[in-house]
Amino acid sequence: MKGIKEIRNRIRAVDSVSKITQAMRLVAASKMKRAQDFAINSRPYLLHLARIVACLPEEKVLKNLHPFFVPREVKKRCIIAIGTDKGLCGVLNNHLFKAIPEGDICFISVGRKAMQFLGRTGRRLLASFSVNDRVQYHEVLGICDLVSKHYIEGEIDGVEVLYQKFVNTMSYMPTLQKILPMNGFYEEFEAMLGAAKVRREAFERDDRELMFEPGVRPIIDHIAKIFLKYNLHQVLLEAKASEHSARMIAMKNATDSAENLSQSLKLEYNKARQYAITSEIIELAAAAIESH
Repeated sequence: MKGIKEIRNRIRAVDSVSKITQAMRLVAASKMKRAQDFAINSRPYLLHLARIVACLPEEKVLKNLHPFFVPREVKKRCIIAIGTDKGLCGVLNNHLFKAIPEGDICFISVGRKAMQFLGRTGRRLLASFSVNDRVQYHEVLGICDLVSKHYIEGEIDGVEVLYQKFVNTMSYMPTLQKILPMNGFYEEFEAMLGAAKVRREAFERDDRELMFEPGVRPIIDHIAKIFLKYNLHQVLLEAKASEHSARMIAMKNATDSAENLSQSLKLEYNKARQYAITSEIIELAAAAIESH
């Protein structure tokens, strides 16, 4: 049987780990809630964009389509793989990396773990980015500028995002989602409204004959880039919510395991103490008998 002092030290160490993992679980839960709130808070911005789109005459929109909305044959694929910067999030990254398709594909990594995996497996990496837990809108701009440049110049024909889609607090699933080329100007806009749960009736189309300066085409080009940034921003928010959810679950499991181990060690400690006390009593009794 192990010594009492050794068991006591192990109990202290396990209890200390339990407190740390419990604190990390609470932090992850808070960050997950904040990531969900950020996704909801983008709705007013989308409504304002909807009012602008409502002012654009549909026939001019369809005549001046941006390259993002023009279908093309996908020969050169690019995948944006969104992993995490830190570990301690269970099997989230492993399940994501197993979903990476094979073939002649170039990659853009988001997160240190995704960059390390793609480099280790010899994938062609165009660039690597990192975003913080808040996923600020300006952090998306660098990724969108790079993707737009390669897409418009014809260096890539299709862009997809591989990320962990947030289902609920306890589950998430690897998802490969196409973001370029987009389905169509109004189709893409309707999908954005539906994803944000904004009712189309919340704004009305403007039937007046409006003149735009410098013209409709620059406005459509700018809105096309906004569509791309908005879609990628929402994907990153979902990926972050999944990361915090996975970390919260992993830390809860670690806390439960530490508590179970602590209980086992305390039982072993009590047995060791009882054994030591019994041995001392027997020795005292034997010594008293011998003295008589």
